[in-house]
Amino acid sequence: PHHCIKLIVTRGVGGRGYTPPETVNPTEIVSVHAIPSYYAKWQQAGICLKTSSIRLGLQPLLAGMKHLNRLEQVLIKSHPLPQGFDDWLVNDIEDNVIESSMANVFFIKGNRVITPSLAQCGVAGVMREQVMIALLEQNINIECLPVGAERLIEFDSA
Repeated sequence: PHHCIKLIVTRGVGGRGYTPPETVNPTEIVSVHAIPSYYAKWQQAGICLKTSSIRLGLQPLLAGMKHLNRLEQVLIKSHPLPQGFDDWLVNDIEDNVIESSMANVFFIKGNRVITPSLAQCGVAGVMREQVMIALLEQNINIECLPVGAERLIEFDSA
């Protein structure tokens, strides 16, 4: 069985309000989790996404970062998926496709690979970077572009 490691680093305990303490003592939390058994099926068969009605707000200062204030994702995951769907597809408030509720997305159009721009919101996942590096090493161009939801029908696959 395969496992994954989750690492959380915080700036530690502080007082009231948002101002960090003068002396920071980081807190590190490490946990190990089994890889869900359905991942293997998803890798072979693909997944079916349903667009979430909850949209991501724009905050370019936090765009790309995975941080502990992902309240929009908490709201998205609190809604049960309809029968037959595996995950939520998440757009921003301007109706650009950003990610799924738990993964980055890539689209294929002919010999082009496109992944949504994360300049305004979203999480630049570790595996997103690894996929991008692997594509470039195979001389496959990858573009990071805004992907309006209305453009999804243009792609050969996702």
